[in-house]
Amino acid sequence: MSDTGEDRRPARPGRRNVVRGIGLAAGGLLAAGAGFATEQAWRRDDPPTPASAASVDSWQPPDRQVDVVWSVDTRRRLVALTFDDGPMAKWTPQALDALDEAKVPATFFMVGSRLVRNARLVEGRLGRHEIGNHTWKHDDLSKLSLAHAYRSIHRTHEAIQQVTGRTPRLLRPPWGRLGGTTLHVAAQHGYDIALWSLLVQDLRLGREPSEMVSAVVDNARPGTIVLAHDVGAPSREAAIERLPAMIRGLRGRGFDFVTVSQLRRAAL
Repeated sequence: MSDTGEDRRPARPGRRNVVRGIGLAAGGLLAAGAGFATEQAWRRDDPPTPASAASVDSWQPPDRQVDVVWSVDTRRRLVALTFDDGPMAKWTPQALDALDEAKVPATFFMVGSRLVRNARLVEGRLGRHEIGNHTWKHDDLSKLSLAHAYRSIHRTHEAIQQVTGRTPRLLRPPWGRLGGTTLHVAAQHGYDIALWSLLVQDLRLGREPSEMVSAVVDNARPGTIVLAHDVGAPSREAAIERLPAMIRGLRGRGFDFVTVSQLRRAAL
C-alpha cells in the first residue's frame, strides 16, 4: 500500500486492540490511512470472474467472524515488522537482505500481480517470514463490488499458494480501508485483517534520516505492528537503508521480533 499520512492508530495500554466479530453485513467505511492514486500499471483489466466467485445477488453472511487487529496487548516486549506492496526489485531484495543479516522475521503483505511477475526475487528467501494478501493490483476493496473484491483476493490467495507453497491467513486492505465487502471476502478465505499502529514515514525534505529511525525506536510499545514499504518512491529507499539501525535500536530497548500471527498468539 502507499500510505503517506501519519499513523492514526496508536497502541493504548490496557486495551485489547482487536475488533472481534465484525458484522459482515455492515457497509461502513473505515479508513486507516490516506492514500494516493495507484500506478496505472496496476490498472490492467482482470480476466473474467472465476465461477467460484460470490455473486451480489446470492450474498449470504458467512459463518465465520473476522478479527481486525492493529496492535496487541501483551506484557512481552514484542514488535512485528510488516512490509507492503512488493515484491519488486526496488526495494524487496534489500529489505530481505537486512532481515536475513539480523535474523529477524517479518510479515510481507504482497500484491498478487507483482508476486507472479517477480517470484524469482523471493524464491527460497521467505523461510522465516509470513506472507499476507494485499490484493491483486493494490485495489481499494471498499469501492469494489463483492464479485470484483472476491476476484482480487482470490487470485492473490492462489498466487501466494503457488509461489510460496503456503496458505495465507491475513489480509491487509490497501490504505487500511474496510467495508462490508472487504470483511465478507476475508471471511470467505479464512482471513483475519491486520492493520498497523506505527508507520515508518517516507523521508521528506528537511527531515534527517536519523529522525525516521528514532520515530520508530522511540514510539514502539509491546505489541506494536510497524508498517513499512518495500516498494515505492526513491524516498522510501531511505527507510530500507536504515532498517538495520531500526532493528538495532529496538533490540537496544529490549524488543524481540515476531510475525503478526506470532504476535497475536502472545496477546493477553
